[in-house]
Amino acid sequence: MTTWTDASFLGGHPALDFVNTVAGRTKDRTVERLGEFVDAIDWAHAANVLDDDERENLRARAERAPSEASAALADLHTQREALHAFLLAGVENTACEPAVRDRVKADIEAAYRDAHLSDRFRTQTAWVIDPDEAGLHVLTRRLALTGAALLTSEQRSQIAVCGRCSWLFLDPSPTRRRRWCSMATCGNRAKAQRHQRR
Repeated sequence: MTTWTDASFLGGHPALDFVNTVAGRTKDRTVERLGEFVDAIDWAHAANVLDDDERENLRARAERAPSEASAALADLHTQREALHAFLLAGVENTACEPAVRDRVKADIEAAYRDAHLSDRFRTQTAWVIDPDEAGLHVLTRRLALTGAALLTSEQRSQIAVCGRCSWLFLDPSPTRRRRWCSMATCGNRAKAQRHQRR
């Protein structure tokens, strides 16, 4: 079971924390942190994407339908990697593959189709995904809405990529000079590597 600590949430936005659920000491995304659907449920709870009751209900539903949970996890992985590739292309000002862009668009469109506009928009999100209606796809739908909110906010210009790993984060500083997702991890590793070279 994965433990979700503050070090798991360095992105500054839930959509970025979502794409950062794959780790690795380099740009290669080699360490999968959502190995089981229950890991995704627990991450979503830690990220405030699910509340306590929703977490327990989703866990029970996944336990009753393991094959459906496996399919939902695979879909979540594909969604995450498409969003990461799309955001990274924007940050690095490189061409984005049409299939990647189409997947991000399809995820957002599906989420809006399933969403209800809330009249409590002053105290909660304007677009609400009902877990009873969305079932095990509640995570993909809510995270797609979160991604859409980031892409339509002013914060999109603050997205940056770590100089050592693949993690994305918001850099709201005026100079946009933040280099690492975390000085304690990637920053120190880069320092150690420079020291070894010397």
